[in-house]
Amino acid sequence: MLGTLVMTYLFLGGFGAGLLCTAALWSLAFHRRRNRSREQTEAFERLKAACYVAGFVVLCLAALCLLLDLGRPDLFYLLFTRPTLSVLSFGSYTLLVSLLVGGFLAVTSAARVPAVRARARKAAEVVCVAASLCMMGYTGVFVACVEAVALWNNAAVPALFLLSSLSAGLSATFIVASFGRAGSLLGGWLAALHRAHLAVLCLEAVALAAFLALAFANPVAHESLRLLLDPEGFGGWLVVGVAALGLAAPLVVEAFMAVTRRALRLLPVDVLCIAGGLILRFCVVWSGMH
Repeated sequence: MLGTLVMTYLFLGGFGAGLLCTAALWSLAFHRRRNRSREQTEAFERLKAACYVAGFVVLCLAALCLLLDLGRPDLFYLLFTRPTLSVLSFGSYTLLVSLLVGGFLAVTSAARVPAVRARARKAAEVVCVAASLCMMGYTGVFVACVEAVALWNNAAVPALFLLSSLSAGLSATFIVASFGRAGSLLGGWLAALHRAHLAVLCLEAVALAAFLALAFANPVAHESLRLLLDPEGFGGWLVVGVAALGLAAPLVVEAFMAVTRRALRLLPVDVLCIAGGLILRFCVVWSGMH
């Protein structure tokens, strides 16, 4: 029903959008502050450019997966020239807008294009936030709208996938910030991002619990749910890969930093958080296709 390319597309699309959304929101907030030093501004501009480029590249990979899954990539233009009132058309246009605005921000930030005025940059970042949120939400709506699969047709799936994508985007931002001087010059900003990540992880845990509860309440979904929770099925991946390593581990680390006000650089935890988002999608999708 849904192949590996589609599942990879859903993950990469949400992941790339989460990274672009994080960078754009941070940029909008950062440039509102007047009491920033020149060194902080330079460090942030380099970090922002790296995040925009990385997010754009991930979205390009997502688009490539979608094209390859079409079977006839040469006919991709039909998605835009013959749109329909469907979730797929909405997702195609959302991906296109995200690619265009993400590419614009990546090029203008990395090349430091002086002709781009601050108002144009700000407008592009506002559009980027809106398109990224739609893209992250779409990855869950696409799955939840499949009424034939009871496990997928779950009201908590869009929120779960959106929060997972945003969490992965924040983790990727921390990975990028660990290189260079951003960690020392932008410590206060990064601390605020870590607190935001803690909130996102808590909400993601609630969304995961809600997803399982709604699936349990639906008798038609019990067979897929059994496969999802069965240790001989996907239970080990869900418990260890998603709940423990992808969710609980980063949540504990973020909570520790929030309580102790200490900054920790734990790249493996951020990598596990991103990997947990990928494993989550494969577990949910494959369990539904039993």
